[in-house]
Amino acid sequence: MRRALRRSLSVVGIVALVVLWPAVASAHPLGNFTINLYSGIQLTPGQVRIDYVVDMAEIPTFQEMADIDANGDGQTSDAERAAWAGREALRLLPNVSLSIDGRPVSLGVASSSMRFRPGQGGLPILRLETTFAGPIQASGALTYRDGNYPGRIGWREITASGQDGVALPKSSVPGGSVSEALLSYPQDLLSDPLHVTRASVAFTPGVSAPAAPAARAAAGARPGVTGGTFASLVSHTGLPLVALSILLAMAFGAVHALGPGHGKTLMAAYLIGAGGRARHAVAVGGAVAALHTTSVLALGLVVLSAERWFPPERIYPWLGLASGLVALGLGAALLVCRLAAWTNAAHHGSEHVHRHESHDHAGDPGAPVLSRRGLTALAVAGGILPSPTALVVLLASIAFHRALFGLVLIAAFSLGLAGALIMVGILALRAREMVSRRMSSRLAPLLPALSASAIALLGLFLTVRGLTQL
Repeated sequence: MRRALRRSLSVVGIVALVVLWPAVASAHPLGNFTINLYSGIQLTPGQVRIDYVVDMAEIPTFQEMADIDANGDGQTSDAERAAWAGREALRLLPNVSLSIDGRPVSLGVASSSMRFRPGQGGLPILRLETTFAGPIQASGALTYRDGNYPGRIGWREITASGQDGVALPKSSVPGGSVSEALLSYPQDLLSDPLHVTRASVAFTPGVSAPAAPAARAAAGARPGVTGGTFASLVSHTGLPLVALSILLAMAFGAVHALGPGHGKTLMAAYLIGAGGRARHAVAVGGAVAALHTTSVLALGLVVLSAERWFPPERIYPWLGLASGLVALGLGAALLVCRLAAWTNAAHHGSEHVHRHESHDHAGDPGAPVLSRRGLTALAVAGGILPSPTALVVLLASIAFHRALFGLVLIAAFSLGLAGALIMVGILALRAREMVSRRMSSRLAPLLPALSASAIALLGLFLTVRGLTQL
């Protein structure tokens, strides 16, 4: 019986490893919230053309679906896609400005089309391709500005080239696209994407420069490449696969918790600094799970109701700032408490050293100072930031009319996250006991104060980072 159980667990572990291994890759290389723009300026005798491309990740694409599906039947026909592309091109055009020698050029829509590609969790990502065109003179100084989607995060790229006898003696932008017009983003620029929204070009009759060579496809990350991620679990059907999906969702939550964020360091430092116990780690882990689930649902409501008027990615910097301020306040309060206890203990000990044996240690600098308010603040700092992948699962489950299953997966994900945090907290407490036993009696009381200092410094770092992202 035990051997069969071990075999079953081994099989589940292998399946989980296979599914979890690619989880670090997201369907869109720049993230699920991004709207990415490319302008390819082409100058020919008497005409300027702008190949304008919009590459929307899963969440903004989801927000556009209601406009694309005009009849609301849940399907997008060729006619609906063509109509939306035409409307969208006309909407984007007024925010694109081009002038020659300071005089505006009248641009019009020459063509427009759009298509979907598979994204994370079965949600599509959208690519709009449109061409703007207008008349120009034989030579001059061209200035261009792209003012679309100013509040949305994403890649912004502009190129300029001359063709058929038009030379560009001076240009502020390159002639070739490093992203292949948003088809292949360079891996080394994913963490710091291009943000070019203006271009200045001098053009004159002459020998056109040869077209810049296209980047190799293998050198970049392509949007729309799907893998075995947490978001893909929402498409599973059948009782065995559903049950396995729930287990895997918990595993994904645990793996996610071990990555950057969610207050692992904060939790460990607080439990050490405040003299916590294992039950406190369990309580904080459960509170983080509940708050994380709530934050995902709340952000989902924003995506569903606010649409383009309130981009959901704007919330993340504010939540990060709030998390940092909570951590900073928690660490500062704990540090003040520890230093006060340390001072009182030293003063009390100097006055009553002869009565030390009868001392009640009320001013012990290492005594527990846990409070319900502190534990709540710790849970807020760790669970207030919702996982974008969990949000994709919620939206995908709604799109597939499996909202209940999506909620179950998100809850399982949060439970896995909580389990990992509880494990980290318990390990931190065990480490505290080991270190305290090995430290001298004079140095051991310093450990809680050092932990409180670490919390305050971490909170300061998170606060500064949140401010820079606003």
